[in-house]
Amino acid sequence: MNLKKILFLFLFFSMFISAKAKEPEASYKLYGFVRSDWYLNSRQNVEALDGLFNILPKPREIVNGEDVNSYPNSEMLSVSSRLGFDFTGTPLFGAKTSAKIECDFAGITSSYYLIRIRQAYLKLNWEETELLVGQTWHPLYNNLQPITPALSVGTPFQSFNRSPQIRVKQNFTDNLSVLATASYQMQYLTQGPYSTAANPSGASASYMKNGLLPSLHVGLDFKSQNFLAGVGVDGKSLLINHVRLNSGAAVAYAAYTNKKFQVRAKSVLGQNMSEHLMIGGYGVNGTKKISDVLTVDTYTNFNTSTSWLSFAYGSKVQVGLYGGFSKNLGTTTDLVLTPKKFVAYGYGFYQGNQLLLDQLYRVAPHITYNLPNFKLGCEYEYTAAKYGNIDYKGLISDPDIVKNHRISATISYIF
Repeated sequence: MNLKKILFLFLFFSMFISAKAKEPEASYKLYGFVRSDWYLNSRQNVEALDGLFNILPKPREIVNGEDVNSYPNSEMLSVSSRLGFDFTGTPLFGAKTSAKIECDFAGITSSYYLIRIRQAYLKLNWEETELLVGQTWHPLYNNLQPITPALSVGTPFQSFNRSPQIRVKQNFTDNLSVLATASYQMQYLTQGPYSTAANPSGASASYMKNGLLPSLHVGLDFKSQNFLAGVGVDGKSLLINHVRLNSGAAVAYAAYTNKKFQVRAKSVLGQNMSEHLMIGGYGVNGTKKISDVLTVDTYTNFNTSTSWLSFAYGSKVQVGLYGGFSKNLGTTTDLVLTPKKFVAYGYGFYQGNQLLLDQLYRVAPHITYNLPNFKLGCEYEYTAAKYGNIDYKGLISDPDIVKNHRISATISYIF
């Protein structure tokens, strides 16, 4: 090898090493917690994650003169323990880059040894614009959450949903921003007629997949040092047994913080919100002829109004109060008998005895003890549900109230 080739190779590798040295190195941060939850209920409830998500009390079910849903239950679980990684990397297209992957051990149904993906996304941040691609919290949850130690974070009065999505946030000023999101369903699903013995609610991603269109959300946020407020609209278009069903929602929320005192509130007027673990759904309002040999059901939305209010005071020792109220407002068009019963899908309706949830409210005081790596919380929930016989307008008659008293405690080591 002559001197020119040696000199050329030396200059090439010098330039390569110099270029690599100038690139910022990718970095990551591990975070998470080890958490255990215990709870005691005074009666049977519609629930998720083996009762960690207490959605609503079940109605009376009389067998041989006895309410079989009146029995208490209790459980302790550690499946909500969590691991996550936050990544930062080299700039791309003039934007700062980051990514997140997060999991817990909640698995599927009762297979708690399975690792479950919670969040997995990448982000590009320019000076005034943010682009997110991947799975994270749905905007109806992420805009504001109540202050509560429960893992369910106020469900079913608060949306609880993580979805694969594309999200763009544009900052107009330091205080004002707009958010636009297109999301699909994966873990949190619309309920419907695709029921099986293993999946009696018929919850399925197929309704959105067959409809081709993602759920769309647009929101406007205002933030200052002590105040947050926002509004948003949300919509989806599902295809269920060859029939399209369009559903929408509107949300408004506000929060105020002053040193140790916090108050937060949110209200949602929505249709068919079962994928958010909220009450309501849709029912059969007629039939449609698809071909000479195929006639299918058509559907109408249940309309619901849901609001919650959350107070908290303190830092190391924090006390708080959470309250929520949901109201069924009936269906958009009249239901029909199929053939001798009304048919509907979603939280709060029972096909067998034709009972429908009309109102749901909850009052829940709590206290938490917080240290940098340790958290201990205790909460009492009083939840009351009003059920009645469903009529053709999606409303009820002959109301009956059932109540659940719940005590829960949680302990976490945070890292």
